Amino acid sequence: MSDNKYKKAMNDVCDRNFNVSAAEMLEKARSAAPTERNITMTGTSKKHLIGKFIGAAAACVIISGTAASAMGYGPLGDSFRRFFGKDETTAEIIDEGHYCELGQDITDGSFTVMLDSVTGDRSSPKLLFEVTVNDEELAAKNDRLHLFAYILDEDTYQNRLDDYGMWDAWGEKDPEVSNMYHVCMDGPATFMINNADVLAAVKQISFENDPVNRKFDYDVDMEFRFTVPEQALKETAYEYYDDITISSGNVDYELFYAEFGAYDSLLKVKYDFLGTDLAGGETDYYQVADKFDKDWHELAGNFILTVDGVEYEPKEMGYSYCDTEGEAFDAGKCSTWMTFPSVDFTSAESVTLTVNGQVYDLK
Repeated sequence: MSDNKYKKAMNDVCDRNFNVSAAEMLEKARSAAPTERNITMTGTSKKHLIGKFIGAAAACVIISGTAASAMGYGPLGDSFRRFFGKDETTAEIIDEGHYCELGQDITDGSFTVMLDSVTGDRSSPKLLFEVTVNDEELAAKNDRLHLFAYILDEDTYQNRLDDYGMWDAWGEKDPEVSNMYHVCMDGPATFMINNADVLAAVKQISFENDPVNRKFDYDVDMEFRFTVPEQALKETAYEYYDDITISSGNVDYELFYAEFGAYDSLLKVKYDFLGTDLAGGETDYYQVADKFDKDWHELAGNFILTVDGVEYEPKEMGYSYCDTEGEAFDAGKCSTWMTFPSVDFTSAESVTLTVNGQVYDLK
């Protein structure tokens, strides 16, 4: 598990990973109670044809810690810690009861993949897989493997797959079962909230060492269909702003959206680049993108988020997406983002953002 380095806001995902268009994300924001955000995945070339079989989605089964123990599963959070000990946040989410068991498994003779469960929060859902490698020699040479999957809804998967990239995650070997690996993969909030039907299609399993077959990357075709109930994902707080403008001296950044989840706190801003001195007359944003990213990073690096008197420094500063076609914003509007550590926005009495001595009220 990475230390949440994978987390990016939707515009970065839109532009750099071809996961979902900005317009599509905003349309989902209008139609759903909360706005959804994707986590960045590594873009992967799509080399496989997709079958047209459509099956019924299986609903997750919510299992409380007490019920799980009675059924022989043991404490769910403790089981998660055993395989993903560095991710204490997810383990605590499971302890709180945000977890649903799926238990779907598919085999092709070489591999058996089980989609075990779904957990996380509404901005950063997680899918837990178990992968059994039937080639024991291949398993013996690898302490980890790399799993790749599309995670979409049925219609998008069947009709617009070329617009999307695969999610990926490394899996570690089970300490007791020599050919089994446990994988915790980030999933797209866009497709996994609001009781949506989800299709997770595992397409590739890769290894770092393959001395016998010399293949390394193994194509598979395993499709899992399921529905995620609201209780399975911990709540995230979403806020919209329309009257906060933060200036760097070169660019006026309009804070328009924030989300406060279990993994981090995200702020998103938008700005005009056309006609600014920083653009220098350039109308193609991507010819001057580095200048604007540098300006944002220098400014955002000084931000301080204060929650009931406790100060938090930034975790990450994002890179910009510019809507040149006017699909998500007015043409020429760009967007970027930053994150802070997770805070309890819902319970907080006061949340402020301090920028070069200027204090902005967020709550």
